[in-house]
Amino acid sequence: MTNVGVIGGGLIGASWAAIFSKSGFNVYVYDSHPTVFETYIKRVKLFLEELKSIDKDINIEESLDRISTNVSIEELCSKADYIQESAPEILSVKQELFARLDNLSPEHVVIGSSSSAMPISKITQNLKGQHRCIIAHPANPPHLIPCVEICPGPNTSEKTIEKAKEIFNASGSSIVNVEMEIDGFILNRLQGALLNEAMRLYSEGYAKSDEIDATIRDGLGLRWAFMGPFETIDLNAPGGIRDYMSRYGSVFTEMAKNQTKIPDWSDKMGEKLEVERRKILPQDQLEQRAKKRNLLLKSLRKVKIEYGEI
Repeated sequence: MTNVGVIGGGLIGASWAAIFSKSGFNVYVYDSHPTVFETYIKRVKLFLEELKSIDKDINIEESLDRISTNVSIEELCSKADYIQESAPEILSVKQELFARLDNLSPEHVVIGSSSSAMPISKITQNLKGQHRCIIAHPANPPHLIPCVEICPGPNTSEKTIEKAKEIFNASGSSIVNVEMEIDGFILNRLQGALLNEAMRLYSEGYAKSDEIDATIRDGLGLRWAFMGPFETIDLNAPGGIRDYMSRYGSVFTEMAKNQTKIPDWSDKMGEKLEVERRKILPQDQLEQRAKKRNLLLKSLRKVKIEYGEI
């Protein structure tokens, strides 16, 4: 497989284009709103520059030369061996788009979705080509966070799964195999559990938002940058993970009994958080902070590579 189609010229689609092109794939990009391509190459070039700071062997100009922008969906489908869809997270939009991709692309083409939460079986429920469709969900921004969740549906073929893995292995991704369909997959269910508890603690008055952030930013997050929850607890008791569970399992069981209340995600709570966050980070500094986030992510990736934590 040498040709990849990317559906969507927004931030996620541009990030995918940078990932696939730097990995040697020819990339064909389609968006139903051609105006996105006015700044598209500038955006992809920035992403490639960020990737080059991690991997000096990346050739930015050669990567850009491999990208064909603003192609028709018909041309994309006729040339691509793999298609990555990154349309808005609206079920009807994705269903209509996948129906077109299924009708237009040859039988051998694998079609993946960047969906953050929708199982592929919902998106493709009326398609004859369900067997060649799969979820390939990235973290954001994809070019700096290499985790990709591969989640098939009940009708996805093994051949499709293997082809998807081949693409993402070649792209340097860290593949998470999601064995069964579930809303939100793994990454967003874990993130959701943390966000829901953070919102519960905040809305019930236990701490300010920045202090809750500090427990991750200056606490748990420092470990989580290079190890997950199971490795964390494996190292947090002298006898390993079973010892940890024996010592602290009852503590977490008791906490879980009190974590059943649905947190307050109301507009009123959003307004309160907005006021609090804008005092910490003014609206006109959001973009600059996002750039600094990317700079820190690049630096962290480099450190992890240097220490073999990839």
